[in-house]
Amino acid sequence: MNFDGKTLIIIGSILFCFQLGNYFSIDTISPALERAQVLSAVSSVIIVLIGFLFKQFNSNLGERVQLKGNNNFVLDPEIPLEILDELAWGSEAILTSTAAATILIHNNGKNILKRGITSNDLFKPGETCLRSIKDMKLISLSNTKFYPGRDEFYSFCPNVPSIIIIPVNNKSFILIGGWSYKCFTKSDEKWINNWAKKLNNLFLKNSF
Repeated sequence: MNFDGKTLIIIGSILFCFQLGNYFSIDTISPALERAQVLSAVSSVIIVLIGFLFKQFNSNLGERVQLKGNNNFVLDPEIPLEILDELAWGSEAILTSTAAATILIHNNGKNILKRGITSNDLFKPGETCLRSIKDMKLISLSNTKFYPGRDEFYSFCPNVPSIIIIPVNNKSFILIGGWSYKCFTKSDEKWINNWAKKLNNLFLKNSF
């Protein structure tokens, strides 16, 4: 059985109802029984509160969105072998160890990698992506549903619920879409950002 916040709330509520029923069904109430009833009621309330807290802390997981697109793995054939190996390894790690559903890497006006559930259309970076590489700052869109510039990502993945954009350098960035709203953690962002720095060193080394 999967004990999530909702399950704990239900269990706590049932236990509280049981102890109330038990209390009103007893003819003679002793001090020991009163103490037991108080402890039982407090325990039930604590379980319910833990359930609410658990539910709140896990609200960022959300439900998976049925993404529109095809499962693609497209690489630019002109990529140097050393960079090719790193892109293949890194993109797989992101898709398997985080909540990412799709990844695109853009370099010097070209999409050099598309992997995961993506559109077959040609992605052209817009204002948000260009701002990320201009300011050299990670941009996180935890809920694209309410983002006014979401049309920029329609050719990436039409209904992607969350996005992070990580600049590699002033002409390259990593674009990652998640399965659900608010699905990326700070740890995800940190290690992907560190990987972007490694890619930048490889790009400089290979004049790519």
